[in-house]
Amino acid sequence: MIDSHCHLNDDRFDEDLDEVLTRSYDAGVRHAVVIGYDLPSSRKAVELADRDVARGHPALSAVVGVSTHQAAEWSDQAGEEIEKLLDHERVVGLGETGLDDYYPEPSRSDQERSLVAQLEIAKAKKVPVVFHLRDAADDFFEILDRVGFAGPGVLHCFTGDENAMRMGIERNLFVSYSGIVTFKKSTELQAVAAKTPLESILVETDAPYLAPVPNRGKRCEPAHVVDTARVVAGLLGVEVKTLEDHVENNLLRLFPKIGAYSTQV
Repeated sequence: MIDSHCHLNDDRFDEDLDEVLTRSYDAGVRHAVVIGYDLPSSRKAVELADRDVARGHPALSAVVGVSTHQAAEWSDQAGEEIEKLLDHERVVGLGETGLDDYYPEPSRSDQERSLVAQLEIAKAKKVPVVFHLRDAADDFFEILDRVGFAGPGVLHCFTGDENAMRMGIERNLFVSYSGIVTFKKSTELQAVAAKTPLESILVETDAPYLAPVPNRGKRCEPAHVVDTARVVAGLLGVEVKTLEDHVENNLLRLFPKIGAYSTQV
C-alpha cells in the first residue's frame, strides 16, 4: 500500500517518527510521499526522504512547494529555492499549490500569483504537481488551461463534485481521496469516488490531519491509508488488492522519478 500524500514533516511527528514509520510498515504501507507546504517544510520533506530506509520502515519521497495557505509568502527567492530543491534525486514533484475559496485569506490575488508561478516552474522543469483545490474549481481549471499546464498532476484530498473530478481527469490529473471519504456524512463525496476510474485514483492520509474512521479525531498516520483504501475499494466494488495494484501503478505514472530510486513501491 502507498500513502500518496502525508506531512511527516509536521512537528507533531518529531517525537515519535520512527514509531510512526514502523506502524505504517506493519500495516502494509511500503512508500509514503511527504509533501511540503512552505520553504521550511519543503526542506524538511527532502531531509526525511534522503534518510536511509531503515528495516521495517516505508521508503519516503518528497514534494516541494508553497501551498495556498502560505501563498502570500511567495517570492522570486522562494521560486529559486523550489527550483533547486526539485533537482534532488528524491524530490518527485512540485506542490502543494492550488486555489482555496473556503477561507478569506490569503487573498485570491496572492493565491493566483503563487499558483501561476509554480505552474510555470513545473512546466520548465517538466515535473508533476500536487494541487489543493477547494470551492474554486472553475477558476482553477481556467488557470491551468490559460497557463498551458498539461499534467501530470493530482487533486489531493479531493472533496469536489463529479464535474470537478471529470474536469481534472480530462486534464491529466489523478484524483486522490483522504479519510474524509470514510466519514458518515460524506455521502456525496462517496458517490463521486464510486464513479472515479481506477486508472485515475489515488488514496492518501494527509497526515496528521483527517484520520479516517475508525480513528477519526486522532492524529492521522500513514498506516491509516489502509482504512481509507478499504472504504474506497468498497465504493468501487473491487477487492482491496485490485485497488492497491492500481494505486501503485498510478503513483508511478504520476511520479515516475520514484521508480528510478525506490524498490518499495
